[in-house]
Amino acid sequence: AGIVASEVVLVCHRDPEDERRWVYLDIGRYGGLAETEGEAIRYDIRTAHRSGLSGPVVIAGPSCDGVDVMYEHAPYAMPMALKAGDIVTIEATGAYVTTYASQAFNGFAPLSEHYI
Repeated sequence: AGIVASEVVLVCHRDPEDERRWVYLDIGRYGGLAETEGEAIRYDIRTAHRSGLSGPVVIAGPSCDGVDVMYEHAPYAMPMALKAGDIVTIEATGAYVTTYASQAFNGFAPLSEHYI
């Protein structure tokens, strides 16, 4: 099992009519989370915000590619206190996440690997 640590790059509303916030992480489908294709795998994403309200979100990666969106259709909630600069952990990512990572796609470096 693996854990990916990711930084929240931006939290925003893209559509004033939509209650969902968009949460952009510094890792996305091209950075190693390819198994989110079609929202087939739903990773547990944890934050340091243990209490307080949560709200619906869309979770996307950092590239400007329109399909670098991991969870848009399946309901996903994250803490309302979540903000840019927060670190999240993506749990149970498995052994293949680093091999799925594109090499410098849109200028983003592949994941750093650390073994314990």
